[in-house]
Amino acid sequence: MKIRTIAGYASAEMGITAVETMAQIYLLEFYVSVIGLKPSLFGLAMLIAILWDAISDPIMGFISDRTGFSTGRRRAYILLGGLLLGIGTYFLFTPPFLESQIAKFIYLLSLYFLVNTFMTIIAVPHIALGGELTFQSEERNQIFGWRLFFANLGLLTGLLLPALWVGAGANLFNSRSASALIVGELLIFVSVLSYFSTRGKDKPLEKWKKDPDHIVSGSFSAFFQSTRSILKNRFFRPLLLAFIVATFARTLNSSIGLLYYKQRLLLEDSKVVVRILLPFVFFLIVSIPLWVYLAKRFGKKWPAFWGSFLLGVMTVVLYPNLPPGSYEAPLIAAFFGGFFAGSILLFDSLVADIVDYDELISGEKREGAYFGFWKMATKVVRAIGFACLGFLLEEIGYKEGSAVQDPSLGQNLTILFGPVVGGFFIAGSLIFSRLQLTPETHKRIQDLLVRKRIIRKNAKAGVSAG
Repeated sequence: MKIRTIAGYASAEMGITAVETMAQIYLLEFYVSVIGLKPSLFGLAMLIAILWDAISDPIMGFISDRTGFSTGRRRAYILLGGLLLGIGTYFLFTPPFLESQIAKFIYLLSLYFLVNTFMTIIAVPHIALGGELTFQSEERNQIFGWRLFFANLGLLTGLLLPALWVGAGANLFNSRSASALIVGELLIFVSVLSYFSTRGKDKPLEKWKKDPDHIVSGSFSAFFQSTRSILKNRFFRPLLLAFIVATFARTLNSSIGLLYYKQRLLLEDSKVVVRILLPFVFFLIVSIPLWVYLAKRFGKKWPAFWGSFLLGVMTVVLYPNLPPGSYEAPLIAAFFGGFFAGSILLFDSLVADIVDYDELISGEKREGAYFGFWKMATKVVRAIGFACLGFLLEEIGYKEGSAVQDPSLGQNLTILFGPVVGGFFIAGSLIFSRLQLTPETHKRIQDLLVRKRIIRKNAKAGVSAG
């Protein structure tokens, strides 16, 4: 497969991740410290909006599996979702003046509800299309490696833009609003690029139905049957549970990271982004080729396990012991953290491999259903994480509408950011170690799948000849 096709497809991840980064890192402080919403109400709004987002993911996967556009099952949603999400992101970070807590709560809930809906429209078909672009496991590693590469470019964009505006003298409100406008425009551009780069790679539904290698059941009751079969997949369950636990840790980590650096280490907002978070992303990006190599050399399971496990150990040990006022010690943590976090690409790639096993058993090609359920489960955990975090932050003394916080807040944040987050990473890696999908097993699955396709094709040819 040509690199320009893979890169063009993966480029949409840059815009998607930029939006997610701004929401995960800046939305909490923006609505609590700038807009003046209570942390508990912020958490409640996140819970409701993200739970809807989670429910909509497998539905969107089911719909995209069965869409009848002549351009393919997935690509039109990438175009539409990118446009709507770009517009929604701007208004999320540009609220009008709202005086009461209930008005602020309703505005955040409504806009984040819409943003998450638009995110589902683009993200689920996009990731499902990535699993369909190739049948080869190593090429899938390349595809998801490119996705992670562009995701990190998006992470950089979402991180740096607000900090650059603050460094240029803009206040927090204007910096977030201007950044959201640029991110929205970027998202629309890369969505169009991804749409045209994958022309001819997204097979229309009618061709899937005529393809003897695949079965596509169209009744809506098939959605519930599909969900049950996904949960029965013996390879998918441990992978999903491990990723859920790790996602809870990532939600806490990304949401309170900026607060930890400002309140516990007493570092400046814009300097934290440039001196710590930016190097973290850089180390993550440069680690991608190494993780792809390790997966090729040793299989995907054990590199993914050690990456997640060591990330947890590092988080538990280092973050409670970083000295206040220092940028050098957090930079060391960013080096190791970015390197270990790069292993995340192997989780998505493993889902695509597990879909092969599902196809062998069911005869259906259901990337959309699997990746929809994958994203649903992680978003449920994010919703719960945000809700818990909102009430926790209020309980440990985080005050809305105040730029100056109680000194005790920093120590309490250290416990959350270090041992609690790290413990969840370690727990997730231990659950993941129970995954039984080895490279040898996957090779046997693909061999059997190829033989099954040949038999089905020959059978159909015999019927046609008769």
